[in-house]
Amino acid sequence: MKQNVLDMMKYKSVLFLFLVFATCAVSFAQDKIERQHRIKKSQFPAEAIQTLTENSSDIKRLKFYQEIDTTQKIYTAKFKKSRLFYEMDFDKNGAFSSAAFAIKQVDIPEDSFQKMANYLSQTFEKVKTRKMFQLYHTNSEESVETIIKNSFQNLMVPNMYYEFIVRGFKNSKKADYEVLFDADGKLVRLKESLPANYDRVLY
Repeated sequence: MKQNVLDMMKYKSVLFLFLVFATCAVSFAQDKIERQHRIKKSQFPAEAIQTLTENSSDIKRLKFYQEIDTTQKIYTAKFKKSRLFYEMDFDKNGAFSSAAFAIKQVDIPEDSFQKMANYLSQTFEKVKTRKMFQLYHTNSEESVETIIKNSFQNLMVPNMYYEFIVRGFKNSKKADYEVLFDADGKLVRLKESLPANYDRVLY
């Protein structure tokens, strides 16, 4: 009987420690998750809605998202236009930030793609490209209207970018990365992504 009591006490102690550890682990994991969740149109900034309606037409499957990480709040409109899938980002005040559409390797000039592929193979032990975007970002030289028009016309302009979403292995560690290249295929930024939740899956 005494042994059974001791065994029960040990079991409860182990269970308590496990629960404490699990709670801490879940809390830490939640802090690391990049949260992008679907929201209603009424929750989207009015200025962003105005930018969309004034500069966009023939839009299908329009969806609204809000993303909050440790540094900023981003609003994203995702939609289909002319058989392409677009993402348009706005800051917390609804000001336009960037427009991008999903592409494939055949949409990138061969010389530029080769430079990007070489960088990825030299940077990672192993790498898998999950998504590619042709991206147009705000700048001081062009108006928002011009930038959006360029993206909708799929123009190959010098100040555009290519964004690769990749899963790479470095030092035997696996992680997701956002890799930004300029139009010539030169690296602009390499950023490790936070783990994404299911709401971030595009279409």
